Order: sequence, then C-alpha cells, then structure tokens
Amino acid sequence: MTVEFILLLCAAYLLGSISFAVLLAHLRHQPDPRSFGSRNPGASNMLRLGNRRLALATLLGDMGKGALIVWLAARMGFEPVQQAWIGLFALVGHILPLYHRFQGGKGVATAAGVLLILSWPAAALAALVWIGVFTLRATASLASLAACVALLPWTAWHSPELQIPVSLMVLIILLRHRLNIGRLLAGNENRFRP
Repeated sequence: MTVEFILLLCAAYLLGSISFAVLLAHLRHQPDPRSFGSRNPGASNMLRLGNRRLALATLLGDMGKGALIVWLAARMGFEPVQQAWIGLFALVGHILPLYHRFQGGKGVATAAGVLLILSWPAAALAALVWIGVFTLRATASLASLAACVALLPWTAWHSPELQIPVSLMVLIILLRHRLNIGRLLAGNENRFRP
C-alpha cells in the first residue's frame, strides 16, 4: 500500500463528507434536511421541500463527488480494484461525514457516481433496475435496494476483482436502509405521489 493510495483514501473520505443537501439548504436558507421529512440529507428528501432544482443539484453533487475521486484515481494510474476501495471510502464519508457530526445520507447517489466511472455498464444496470422498480412501485428506497442487490451477480460475473469492495458498498447501503426495510416489510414505507 503506497503513500499516494493512503492519501487518496483520506481525500476520498473528506470529499465524501461534503453533504450537498446540507450545504445547498444552508446556502438557500432552507431548513436542514436532517430535521424534516425522512431526516435524510439526500436528493429524495430535498424534493420534499418542493424545490426540484435543489433536489437535482443535490443529486448531481453527491454523484459528482463519487465520480470525481474515482476519476482522479484512474488518472493517477491506480488499478480498478484500488479505485473501487477509494470509491468505498467516499461512500463512507457520505454516510458518516466528518463535517456534519457523522449524520450523513444513505449513499445511493454517491455509489452511483463511483460506479459511473468504475464500471459504466454496472451503473447502467443499476439505473435501469432503479427506474423499473420506481416506475412500478413509486418507492425510492425499494428502487435503491433493488438496484444495489442487482449489482452483486453482475459484479461476480463481469468484474470479480471488484467483488469485495462493491459487495461492501452494497452491504453498507443496505444497513443504512434498515429502517426503510422494516417499513417495506410492514407495508408502510412512503411513496412518491404525482
């Protein structure tokens, strides 16, 4: 493990710790997304403010930080498996952000950004599963969970060298959604209304 790799892991965590939902809400004088709705600082909860542009900016920011750090790792010549570990650290930063009292989001958008650079076919598969499930059930958490689980067989078949870090990303996201899973099983998870 080189010094450069360790430094990039640290940089990934610090970059991941930037919560665009919290930052944008503060800049636009909106309530802290951790204090209303699902209390999750992510694009879905920002949409509950009724501001689609703010929600879209949050989504792009959270995806962008995951994509940026993996792109940088690729430009620096790190192997795909090293890029995946760096992306995992960005995801951990998003979920347990240093700058926001370790109260972070669910990690789906950041993981999507990581995958977009790491393996765009995997990202496309996850996006198609997300869109399909959301179209049928109008439930963001269920769509996110299905998209994450779909990555496991895909990675095992097409990119087995990435299996461990990608599986850890999926596991972390599933754990972060444990309350949503409970509500889904109970049949009272929130749905988006047109």
